[in-house]
Amino acid sequence: MRFYRAQTLICLPTLLLLLTLIVTAVGQESGARVLSTGGEGTIKLGKEEFKLHAVVAKLFEDGKVEFNLITDMTIFVSGTWAGGHDTAKEIDIKISGNVVGGNLEGGGKLSFSEDQKSISALKLNVVIKTSKKVIQVDFTAK
Repeated sequence: MRFYRAQTLICLPTLLLLLTLIVTAVGQESGARVLSTGGEGTIKLGKEEFKLHAVVAKLFEDGKVEFNLITDMTIFVSGTWAGGHDTAKEIDIKISGNVVGGNLEGGGKLSFSEDQKSISALKLNVVIKTSKKVIQVDFTAK
């Protein structure tokens, strides 16, 4: 009988701690809105051109945005967003960096589908500060 009580005294606090950690982790991500879609597009980097197959955008309530651009490789770009004239249809994007840091500068527009659960189009025009190369992204959902 004592062995059962000892197990309960150990398991119950451990279970409560795990539940607290799970609720905290879920609560931190609740402010993000994730949009994704497949489609057709291009990424132009200087004279090179790559086919763009899909885009994933994560919009945070604090105005930050993260993009994953899916080509033959995955390109990560970050920046900020602000509502345009009609926030229900599109938002303005300001690009300020990527995985390496703040070496990108530019902007563009992210358009939503009618149900606002996916991306209908993405257009970006960005300059790499160090090399002065221009990156152009033109994507349309299928």
